[in-house]
Amino acid sequence: MSWHGTARGAAQRLGLDPRYLRRLRWISKARAVSSVGAPLHTNLSFVLTDPEPHNFTYDLANEDALAAWVEAVSGADAGEIQRALGEARDDRVLRDRLGAATRGHWWWSKAAPPFGKRLGWYALVRLIRPAAIIEAGVHDGLGSLILLRALERNAEEGADGRLTSFDVNPAAGWLAGPNPRWELRIQATRDGLEGVLAVAPPVGIFIHDSLHTYDNELWELRTVAPRLAPGGVLISDNVHATPALAETCHEFGLAYSEFVERPAGHFYPGGAMGAGRRARS
Repeated sequence: MSWHGTARGAAQRLGLDPRYLRRLRWISKARAVSSVGAPLHTNLSFVLTDPEPHNFTYDLANEDALAAWVEAVSGADAGEIQRALGEARDDRVLRDRLGAATRGHWWWSKAAPPFGKRLGWYALVRLIRPAAIIEAGVHDGLGSLILLRALERNAEEGADGRLTSFDVNPAAGWLAGPNPRWELRIQATRDGLEGVLAVAPPVGIFIHDSLHTYDNELWELRTVAPRLAPGGVLISDNVHATPALAETCHEFGLAYSEFVERPAGHFYPGGAMGAGRRARS
């Protein structure tokens, strides 16, 4: 178990909701700033008051590069991609759901956490129209929320789809809330992923954002790759952390594409997100 999981368990045993401690985790946030070489004195506001000691959210300063990545992964034209990205940015239903979920939760959430690179997930769902999405790692559920909205839009246009998500934290997914298109499984992927794959349609999109160790990521990707639908996509949220996605793409003949994010107005320098896509036929 990670130290995050150990600390969460200890707080829960004391009858505390660990989320209330997020703004007070000053040492953890100071270490996060120092770990990337950012100056503490210019990031004191983050250290003292920010509710995100990890799993940071931010807008992108290079959304044009995200659009180019979506184009490389989906094969759609630039106009279609811009329409999908604009749709997510301007979606009042999505904005209202996010605002309603965070209202009253000042201690552990921003009022409107930015979707950042998750806008690319939304665009891919709208362009690929998957029947099945599997998400490994949910955290608060910001990604689940935007994926579900994309699935709803697809369904309105006659393309039905469902999302199955895995997380070991019983409090995960609170931003997304209940949704008839969503199954949230509070279990490790090693305990439930193979069972889901056995009964689900071929996977249109799989997103790895769980435990970012080489062994865990490689196992998840290798487990899902044989069950990808034609044109299906494996996404790894942190390809800068391990070569697991690149190796899986080589092993299964998937086309590899990478996006390096540039956060706007945040000390974190950004990471890399990768995708491997199966040929359409």
